[in-house]
Amino acid sequence: MSDTHMKIGEVIEVHGERCVIELSADPTIEMCDGYLPGQPGSNVKVGTCGESVIGIVTTARRAGSHNIADCVLVGTLGDGGRFTRGVVTYPNIGQRAEVVGANELSSVFSGYEGYDFAFGRSAQTAGQRVYLNPNRFFSQHVAVLGTTGCGKSCTVVSILQHALAKYPDTHIIVLDLHGEYAAAFPGDDVLHVEGEKLELPYWVMNFDEFQDMTIDPTEDTARNQATVLRDSLLRARQSNITKEVAGIIKSVTVDSPVHFEVEELVGQMRNWNIQLVPDASGHMQPGPLYGVFDKFLIRLESRMTDPRFSFMFQPTRYRDNKSLVQLLADYLSIDSGKRMAVIDLSGVPSEAVAVVVAVVSRVAFDFNQWNPDRTRFPILLVYEEAHNYVPNAPGARYTSAKIAVERVAKEGRKYGLGALFVSQRPKELSDTVLAQCNNFVTMRLTNPDDQAYVRRLVPDAMSGLMGMLPALRTGEALLLGDAVAMPTRTMIDKPEPLPASSDIEFGKWWTDGVKGMDLDRIAKRWRARSRAL
Repeated sequence: MSDTHMKIGEVIEVHGERCVIELSADPTIEMCDGYLPGQPGSNVKVGTCGESVIGIVTTARRAGSHNIADCVLVGTLGDGGRFTRGVVTYPNIGQRAEVVGANELSSVFSGYEGYDFAFGRSAQTAGQRVYLNPNRFFSQHVAVLGTTGCGKSCTVVSILQHALAKYPDTHIIVLDLHGEYAAAFPGDDVLHVEGEKLELPYWVMNFDEFQDMTIDPTEDTARNQATVLRDSLLRARQSNITKEVAGIIKSVTVDSPVHFEVEELVGQMRNWNIQLVPDASGHMQPGPLYGVFDKFLIRLESRMTDPRFSFMFQPTRYRDNKSLVQLLADYLSIDSGKRMAVIDLSGVPSEAVAVVVAVVSRVAFDFNQWNPDRTRFPILLVYEEAHNYVPNAPGARYTSAKIAVERVAKEGRKYGLGALFVSQRPKELSDTVLAQCNNFVTMRLTNPDDQAYVRRLVPDAMSGLMGMLPALRTGEALLLGDAVAMPTRTMIDKPEPLPASSDIEFGKWWTDGVKGMDLDRIAKRWRARSRAL
């Protein structure tokens, strides 16, 4: 498409941020290398006072014998070719609407100061990269939304691969629910924390997280269990005085990341559980908490001996107070030669996933909260399939994850934490989380409820663009938010290498399947819960 002044119609109505154009050009005839007048998602310009107001076609319709295009006005292109968001002077009725030329479109996407990060190209203009402002994109949170099979994982991988290629000192944590991301980042600069290698010791958990792991809130004695657990946890932390905490032990709280022996905690709880007290006549009888912790102790002790929970209750690397520094260096990519940590949660018991998410989120938040250099140490947290552990439904079983992740969403920006939330069911994801996202990479959505929900998340002026969602191609997304110059249909760059999330080729492998499968090896891996065998 070359820069021209090709007229496509004229303005017949103006409604604040919207305008209506009556098309004079035939909408069935291509103009300027494939440009179709009135095509939803295409751009138009209206010259006014020496500047051009840029608009996006949201809908095209027939009114009597006239072809009509509804547009949302997104910004102004000045004489110097500089694009600014917002409209200075609105179009008037009768003004001509024209094609937006290639050079003008380039000014919109790449002439913006600080807009130098891209992971895709315009879906309608060949060769035009869609540049974003990385500061606004990562710090103001991103939601990647789309139905299964639309390319969400590839999109997230593409974003991260471009970030790693452009920035040499990143600090990224990916919470990988299905073990898809390791294949896409084979380099030595990425820490792969596989299921059997994951260690997140119990003593790093705060009270809420420990409570989620050990107390069933539906039990009648849950309130008493929580009260005594808080007291016992505090005593256990304060009883372990080492040189790393010497001098600050009086400041240690129930949430402080101070090492303690979990057996000591169990012993305190067991003593309360079997305590006998004298009655008025001096005879011993069960105390007020006698038997209250029977189920609690059974639950905790079973997890302490369960191999699936060894990453939490039987750590081998992070076993004392001095190991906290190493844990932070590993997971936050600090002076470790790494730039990203991919934490594979596929081998973590389902009842522990939410707690792991909570601990990682909170540790990253607390670290930068107490980090005097936090403005120079931004951290990005990537939450794959976030609706599974940060649900919109009230009264969720595991509350610590929701508390921690929503805290990141609401307050993380002040402490240098950005978040990228990925979900195939946006309606089921926490309202608080999505309300804090200022950037959306919205891919194909076929569920009407999800479409309606996403439509409510964006400004009214942009709601018309949401009608495109069911028809987007695989790997295509509608980008909108503070980080992009204007809402844009974008073809996301294909990542290289790909994540392990491709659709299974049923037709191919049902035609010519695997012969001589090693069932013994599969059984060993299953029993040992290890992919390394």
